[in-house]
Amino acid sequence: MKGMLDFLEKAGLVRNDAPEDQTAPAPVSNAIADPQAALSVGAAPTAAEPALGPGDPLNLEEIYASGGVAPALYPAERLLRLLDGLSAMDEATRLMAVKAMDAADESWSIEDPLADAAAKTRALAAHAQQLQAGLQVMQTQTQTRLDAIAARQEQVVGDIRKQISELEALVARELGRAAADTATQQAELKAAQDQTARALGEIVQLSQRLQSLSGQFGSTTQPSKE
Repeated sequence: MKGMLDFLEKAGLVRNDAPEDQTAPAPVSNAIADPQAALSVGAAPTAAEPALGPGDPLNLEEIYASGGVAPALYPAERLLRLLDGLSAMDEATRLMAVKAMDAADESWSIEDPLADAAAKTRALAAHAQQLQAGLQVMQTQTQTRLDAIAARQEQVVGDIRKQISELEALVARELGRAAADTATQQAELKAAQDQTARALGEIVQLSQRLQSLSGQFGSTTQPSKE
């Protein structure tokens, strides 16, 4: 056990809290600092403030609170970060290191993060079901609205097309009426033109005959006697 703890201390994963003037080895229970000191990075959010990726819409704090997840002495996220810090080790060594830290610190037990992980998994599963149920409701409502839109479109377009058909029939009737009226007017004008032409021809002929009388008998007219 001491060899494992010395290895972890050299790796910067644990620290020895024994006083400087103490010559005897520190007891195992004092050899491990707060397990959070095993993190190889700076301070990280606690279980109440889980780290979220940029733009991540999940509010884990709210999800866990809604799922009734109680605060844990040693949150599951903390153990995950510890395992990430020990990722350079092989699995067997990493497991041995975690067990050593668990045995060295009586303030927490490996059951704590495991129980916390199980509770949070259940809360996430319940939240996932809520999301799926909400999506299903939205899909049903959306389909209902889409059906209503399609029905309204069919009705309105049908009415418009019916009106267009009626208007086209009115246009056809008006075009036919206009064509008939035009033909009538043109026929009447043609008849008047023909009649006028015949009358003018007769007038010319009659005028010429009348004028011919003057040519024939004008020179023989005797002067009047007083």
